[in-house]
Amino acid sequence: MLKRLFYCLFILCLVAETMTAQPYFQQEVDYKIVVTLDDKSHVLRGNIEMIYHNNSPVALDSVYMHLWPNAYVNRKTRYAKQEIRNGSTKFQYADSEDLGGIDSLSWQVDGMATTAVSYMGEPDMVVLRLPKRIPSGGSATISTPMRVDIPNSYSRLGHVGESYQITQWFPKPAVYDARGWHPIPYLDQGEFFSEFGSFDVTITLPQNYVVGATGTLETGSEVAWLRKKVAESEEQLAASDRPKNTDFPASSSDKKTIRYKAEQVHDFAWFADKRFYVQYEAVKLPSGREVAAWAMFTDTDRDLWRDSGVHYVARGVSKYSEVVGEYPYPHATAVQSALSAGAGMEYPMITVIGAGGSQKSLDEVIIHEVGHNWFYGILASNERDYPWMDEGFNTYVENRYMRSFYPDEPNTMGLPKRIIGDRNIDFGQLSYRLMAERGNDIAPSTTSEKMDGANYGLMSYFKTGLMLRWL
Repeated sequence: MLKRLFYCLFILCLVAETMTAQPYFQQEVDYKIVVTLDDKSHVLRGNIEMIYHNNSPVALDSVYMHLWPNAYVNRKTRYAKQEIRNGSTKFQYADSEDLGGIDSLSWQVDGMATTAVSYMGEPDMVVLRLPKRIPSGGSATISTPMRVDIPNSYSRLGHVGESYQITQWFPKPAVYDARGWHPIPYLDQGEFFSEFGSFDVTITLPQNYVVGATGTLETGSEVAWLRKKVAESEEQLAASDRPKNTDFPASSSDKKTIRYKAEQVHDFAWFADKRFYVQYEAVKLPSGREVAAWAMFTDTDRDLWRDSGVHYVARGVSKYSEVVGEYPYPHATAVQSALSAGAGMEYPMITVIGAGGSQKSLDEVIIHEVGHNWFYGILASNERDYPWMDEGFNTYVENRYMRSFYPDEPNTMGLPKRIIGDRNIDFGQLSYRLMAERGNDIAPSTTSEKMDGANYGLMSYFKTGLMLRWL
């Protein structure tokens, strides 16, 4: 028995040594996307070109690709099934014309036509067969036209009237690393894992839309127009008797084409609304470098945002730079827009915040989402398998921020006054302890797809945040 045990341990050591000896590599994808928004039919039309860099030690004969808009193509997708498991029937009973998807794809690799086949029968994951292998150290140019039918707002990608939330919207290669390919379906609960690279994105749309996006705005005329919008917004917001108006103005018959570039990021998102107020504040970092903080919001939450929204963005960038490390990107932007997947959602350099709440809860949601730039954005761990690595560490730093600026106020988790009353209770800790008392808490390292909604929030966020605080 002892000899057998020794033999097993010897084999395990050999396996461990082989695994650790495997050279680390990271793939890279550089994107060039050109699209036009049709705000009458709520459709994007355009083209995408990707240069896929194979930094792995092996030649590749295929590329796994995500087509995440197809999560909304019917009510049988993994996203649709997760919604039912979590008790939401909004998508299941949606009108068919309000669903969405991506089509008109015609794949080419280095100018040669090729085909894509569904992976595991799912419409939002495909395997692209390459006409010839991409050698180790080589690259290939993958291109296709595309048409994105933008769904109503059920999760992240969507529109409400002529307000657009353009996220998880283009064909995107899955991560390939030492463990192999990581194709993942779009899910509402459970976020993402993507390759780093550069983005060059050109958008054409009616002239009177205000756009917030990942990356640096390269179009000089649009930069000047945004500066003008800042001045106009300041004047309008100063008028205390200005009536609220959430109606959409008519779209301009004139079009504009704007261009964004971003380096060393793993995603690109943009938001467009003709009703946005625009605010700007410069943030001076410890090194002396200056970062732009932007806030864009409508009359829906004007009273919450007008005095503090952009300041919360700036303060979040400053505090996280002090606690975690200096913010590396040129701007941080928060937009108030439709969102059906939580209180806020992060993308590189830009975050979307849902409506409602108080000044304190707005501050908390904005800095939580801005804070994701360090964990989701810079470190970019696999959130589908390890949600705690992003959400838990970010919650820990967020809690430090809240104790700094609200030292005498407990963590209310955004609950309204009518529920919490005057109780001086940390509701994050209380909620976790209630789960634990009942034996319903689980390991934070559980994959996001295996958690129910309560455990996803309480374990990935609060249990991990508490653990780090106690440590």
